[in-house]
Amino acid sequence: MSDDEKSLEAKGEHWDFEVDAELPDSLTDDDEDEDSHQLRLDEAAGKVLWSYSTGGLGGSAPTIVGGTVFVGGDGDSVYAIDAESGAERWVFETDDFVESAPTVVDGLAVVGSDDGHIYAIDAETGDEEWAFQTARFVESSPTIVGNAVFVGSGDGSVYSLHAKMGRERWVVDTDGPIYSSPTVTNSTVYIGSDDGHIYALSAASGEQRWTFETGGPVRSSPTVAGDTVFVGSGDGTLYAVDAKWGDKRWEVATGGGINSSPTVADGGVFVGSDDGALYAVDAAAGDRVWSFETDGRIWSSPTVAGGNVYVGSNDGSVYAVDTTTGKREWVAETDDWVDTAPVVVNETLFVTSDDGTIYAFGAGVRGSSTDSRVNLGTLSHHGGWTGGG
Repeated sequence: MSDDEKSLEAKGEHWDFEVDAELPDSLTDDDEDEDSHQLRLDEAAGKVLWSYSTGGLGGSAPTIVGGTVFVGGDGDSVYAIDAESGAERWVFETDDFVESAPTVVDGLAVVGSDDGHIYAIDAETGDEEWAFQTARFVESSPTIVGNAVFVGSGDGSVYSLHAKMGRERWVVDTDGPIYSSPTVTNSTVYIGSDDGHIYALSAASGEQRWTFETGGPVRSSPTVAGDTVFVGSGDGTLYAVDAKWGDKRWEVATGGGINSSPTVADGGVFVGSDDGALYAVDAAAGDRVWSFETDGRIWSSPTVAGGNVYVGSNDGSVYAVDTTTGKREWVAETDDWVDTAPVVVNETLFVTSDDGTIYAFGAGVRGSSTDSRVNLGTLSHHGGWTGGG
């Protein structure tokens, strides 16, 4: 076994993020400051803090690291934008749309393009470090663990590459194009394929550990919480599967296909459906807790921060919904579908719309995204995640 393989097998879980403690009962100057802070949060909720136009028709979910937003756009480029001001830092051009969300670890931004390449870009300068060519589009978002990059391609293969040099470590073929993004934890890569299966592969060797068959294409990206994998399918079902053995634990039907990627927080699984609803499901039992209706299909993948779940809809809006009650906290409109995954960082929600704009909205809550999808670096992440799994 190589040093890389030993390192991968030794990796543990990802970091967790904690939310605020309770406030004291007595009123102090600190309480007044807290009240003023909350008032500012409430006033900013759902308001546009800044926006940046790529000139395209859409793009990827944003990743925020070191005060910079890294995002792909249908202007055939990857963009680095100042997270506070929205000012452009650099633009890296590819030869086709970029709907893959960049992963940024150790100063390297790795991203796929519809031109079939996986690119590694210097996160500070925007210079190309390496490029690896696959046979078709790459809309899957890479995940980095140690010195390994994991990503799927429209050619139906899952690739593992050396992060520093871009050389192939291993490749595993499936029987359909791959839009799903890999989640890597406990030395295992979990990913879906349009062939209708979820694959569990050894991160070190690519050896198949198990497959789980659904009734439709799996463009949803798996997430893992505890010893359970959660993933949606084009057959309209949310599945919970044993992470080690691949046995089904429960399933919940929705009224449409699921292209949204689930996330887990506070004992709940949150996922969108083509029926236009956002669902909250008990992670342990598989019981539906609530559903929230929008006026468009939900391809966006939710994120959770400060007691709210945030998601976009193809009705052109971004919603903040209370995780416990399923009641709307606020809604913000854009000029086209919002089918990408949002992420919350330092009280700001970042998301890309098909109107070709990256938006920074006031989130209305403190802190940053704390859900399993973001914690595991799937589809997007923020600076609290450092790779590894």
